Amino acid sequence: MSQTFINGKIFIGTSETDFANGMVVDDQQRIKWIGNDPTPEGDVIDLHGQTVLPGLIDCHTHPKYIADALHGVACTPPNVNSIKEMQTALRHSPAYGQGPDTWIEGWGFDETKLAEHRSPNRDDLDAVSTDQPIFIYRSDCHSSVGNSKALELAGINENTPDPVGGKIERDANGRPTGFMREVAASQLLIRAKSAQSYDNDVQNMVNSSRHYLQNGIVAIGEMMGRMKPYTTLKLYQDSVKRGFKPKASIYYVFDEIDPQKGLQPSGDAQLRVAGIKVFMDGSISGETANNSVSYPSGKMGVSLTSPEKLRRAVKMARDNKLQLAVHAMGDQAIQTVIDVIKDLDPWLPEMPSVRIEHASLMNDHMFDQIAHSKMKYALVTQPIFFFAEDESYRNYLNAEQFKLIYRVKTMLNSQAMLGLSSDAPCTPWAEPDSPFYSIYAAVTRKAANGDLVNPEEAITVPQAVLGYTRDGAKIGGFDDNGTLEVGKAADFVILNKDIFTVDHEDLQNVRVKETWMNGQPVYQAK
Repeated sequence: MSQTFINGKIFIGTSETDFANGMVVDDQQRIKWIGNDPTPEGDVIDLHGQTVLPGLIDCHTHPKYIADALHGVACTPPNVNSIKEMQTALRHSPAYGQGPDTWIEGWGFDETKLAEHRSPNRDDLDAVSTDQPIFIYRSDCHSSVGNSKALELAGINENTPDPVGGKIERDANGRPTGFMREVAASQLLIRAKSAQSYDNDVQNMVNSSRHYLQNGIVAIGEMMGRMKPYTTLKLYQDSVKRGFKPKASIYYVFDEIDPQKGLQPSGDAQLRVAGIKVFMDGSISGETANNSVSYPSGKMGVSLTSPEKLRRAVKMARDNKLQLAVHAMGDQAIQTVIDVIKDLDPWLPEMPSVRIEHASLMNDHMFDQIAHSKMKYALVTQPIFFFAEDESYRNYLNAEQFKLIYRVKTMLNSQAMLGLSSDAPCTPWAEPDSPFYSIYAAVTRKAANGDLVNPEEAITVPQAVLGYTRDGAKIGGFDDNGTLEVGKAADFVILNKDIFTVDHEDLQNVRVKETWMNGQPVYQAK
């Protein structure tokens, strides 16, 4: 049966200023008509002046990590500010005391925010339990820490070599401390954890569905597709069968793709293999982003992918008509991406062929190169990083570098397409993938500590909303979403406040009242 929505403030999403007060959804769950003062068809739903947005798109996130985090312990401020408080929080985990086959999990610690000013180690976690394995993501989700039981299950000891692109931290005697630096090292623990219970991983994904819908997110870009110990596509397929609702595009980590087999695009509007993910460097808060100058400690960032390896990834993406998504935070990492790719012809006609993920530290020369490049780029960035990690950025970057972080307005006005996203749960904030904190940060340029971060890079509320709707959908290949135009899927959200008129300080308090997919309510706030 058709449905007619009346008396709303409906942001169509086709531009910053396109609004309507009504729309008609047909019996195929698509937008049949949108405009002002509709002629009623079928059921009539009065919106009573509420604000409606197209369903939100988080085009760079880590749903598997989110699924783990939701049943894990948030090791973030304001509740956890020391290793002692972290130990207490872990003892209050529902997994605590559930036996040796149950992992205790946590996420979000940043050693610069802990009273001890260091990362936890295996001995700190062993004080919580030596019988149960414990695994905690650092805030950047690149590095992690495990207790002795977790190391044992992963087969990590004094004789275990460092994986390519990662480091097993060790003490002066060569004993692993439990800290696993960068993604390749963290994966040693993650594989041990995932191999133990595939069914638990599926159930965690299913349970996370409500979390996305509660945030108004109807489509996600899974940016950490894996081939081991099982394929991420299989995890999603089984999760969808059991009730996982958000649409998903999967980007497989290049290092895990068999070069002889390559990777083929596949799937449909609900679930598809969309691209290849390459890591150029680490994170600024972890002092591993590849910058052109050293950190105050004297450390240099890490270079995880050479220009030649990046060219191989480009060839695989081009040959298979896949997007290439390149993690690059440091200015040297970003410059390497531009140098390798700028003179290549795009290979995808309807969307950016290359996505630079994070694009944390960009100078004017880079934007000029992008403007004169053959390549069609997207810049997918995360304002919540400077919102939640302001102290780390000020500690680890000099004043000149700090002026270049997350230049959202410059990105918007560049020749690249801008997408806003969360990279959740990879930041030390208790609600890492709330679109409204990101929008607040993009519009006000204020950090959680009240610091004002390069206010000249602020954008407007409609521009920020487009980064989570129209442009996020174009970048992520969600052709049915992003706008509420005729023919698109009837996926939309109803907000508790008018995001376009509230005081900017109140943007972080905007929440979703209802999320609709295919013309049906799939989430309603209590």
